Amino acid sequence: MAKILIWLASGDMEKLKPGILYGTNARKHGWVDDVQFVVFGESERLMLKHPETFALLQDNNTAYCKFVADDMGITGDLEEKGARVVYVGDYISKFVKDGYQVITF
Repeated sequence: MAKILIWLASGDMEKLKPGILYGTNARKHGWVDDVQFVVFGESERLMLKHPETFALLQDNNTAYCKFVADDMGITGDLEEKGARVVYVGDYISKFVKDGYQVITF
């Protein structure tokens, strides 16, 4: 069983695009059994500036890091848009324990 957790951490959209496209297509075409996304760091702020990409991730089981969002003062902005904002340490660890491969962009 192939399962992937895509960790989006870059503040550069050009660096995030390959991960977003791969994860979205892997889910859509069944290339792997499951795909999850975590948005972390500067990519959280970047998603607020790119509504189309934000909407695409909303359709793909995405979680945002609460600790970082709180630190940047954007938790409310993310939640208003419908983002699932959670503390990701335990969240990511559960996926790793369940055999997910982590790919970082």
